[in-house]
Amino acid sequence: MTGQAGPRHVVVLPALCWNPRRQDFYAVTADVTAEGIRLRSSARLAAGEDLTCSIRHIGQLEVRITQVAGQDFVVGVRGGRATLNGLARQFVTLARAQNFRPEPIRGHHRIVPAQKTVEITLECGLSFSGHVLNVSASGIGLLIDRAVGIGETIRVGSRAARVVRHFEHGIGAAFLEPLEPSAVHAAMTL
Repeated sequence: MTGQAGPRHVVVLPALCWNPRRQDFYAVTADVTAEGIRLRSSARLAAGEDLTCSIRHIGQLEVRITQVAGQDFVVGVRGGRATLNGLARQFVTLARAQNFRPEPIRGHHRIVPAQKTVEITLECGLSFSGHVLNVSASGIGLLIDRAVGIGETIRVGSRAARVVRHFEHGIGAAFLEPLEPSAVHAAMTL
């Protein structure tokens, strides 16, 4: 998926990545462009590193990290033109199915905290666990297995938030009272 610049297709899919020199680690796709697949993870990675990534709805891919910037890293898929064209079609189809609008410019830096499991409480009092994809001073991305309506107020750990978007198996929620940017770090707890 390398080559000339083109459109960016936002698609959020969980992934498990590994290689013989490192333990398995979780990542989540962020978008796909002609430059490659951008993922996010709390793992410390290096450009040039080869990985095997199993991405939900896509399958297992052999990739090489081409760029690393903070929690984000871009991978190029190893394979012939037919393989790359087929993957591009799969990603575009999944991006459309997730019904994303163009991603707005974000005012706050997002991180993946070390503590990824969080308790979520609905307005009705029902509580269940969720998986934190990322968090910023203004909001949070969560993988959950329950239906929660857009506009619904929820409690994420000790923080009140309003659901602002849906994606496959998850939600985006904006904190009712934003965090101080200095409170957003890998060791944070919600």
